[in-house]
Amino acid sequence: MKKSLSLFIALLLVPSLFFGASKKKQEVIRVGVEGYWNPYNFINEDGELTGFDIDVVHAINDRIKEDVTIKIERIAWEGLFLALETGRIDVIANEIKKNPAREQRYLYGAHHYNYDYPVIIFKKERTDINSAEDLFGKKVIIAPGTSYADSLDNFNKKNGNKVIPVYTGNDVTMESIFSDIISGRGDAAIENPVAAEILIRDKHYPLRYIKLDPELVNPAYIIFRKNKKGQHIKELFDEALEEIRADGTLSKLAVKWFGSDTTVKSK
Repeated sequence: MKKSLSLFIALLLVPSLFFGASKKKQEVIRVGVEGYWNPYNFINEDGELTGFDIDVVHAINDRIKEDVTIKIERIAWEGLFLALETGRIDVIANEIKKNPAREQRYLYGAHHYNYDYPVIIFKKERTDINSAEDLFGKKVIIAPGTSYADSLDNFNKKNGNKVIPVYTGNDVTMESIFSDIISGRGDAAIENPVAAEILIRDKHYPLRYIKLDPELVNPAYIIFRKNKKGQHIKELFDEALEEIRADGTLSKLAVKWFGSDTTVKSK
């Protein structure tokens, strides 16, 4: 059955995307994204939910061989995992990285679909941060529960816990983190370079960044509920993801949004 794509507005004016239309009942797969993370998943100037993650789900939807309906919902970061656990959604497609706690609670896709290279962000005027080791003794702002918190923790473990973490609240945004750096609450932050570059450019923040540690590269995955339905959906997504990787679609989407192929590990 041919699938179609249409945009709908959920309750409380929460933008979502809806895939599929059929006269008979279809299996519904609900995919959650943060929706505030340009260029991964965000609302554009036309009010449309778009970005790399959204395009990946589009492409996966086109390759799924069963007759399904895929709906994408925006859910704030602090509520994404709870929504998955409680069954509001079946899938998270939000550049999720692995850690032991998450692996116990959720099903990860068989393979990653992107890579993330953490960077150190700090005031442009600073001359005392030129390498990761220059963070020793400095305060680094970090959002708890994120892969960047894990990256900083791993870096600290390798280096005698010489960096001072300054944790934000759960409802933090990248804009508020950058404001905290500028105000002096912290000396630096660990974040995503692609999203940081766009925000620094668009908001004219007086910031710059350098790589944290070449070894701290995070593969990103799509994750699923840990139950029978989740396992079935995971198998559908795994097969479709490998198809778009093999035919070059995944790489093309990365180049479209990031300017280079971030789906393969750079050397």
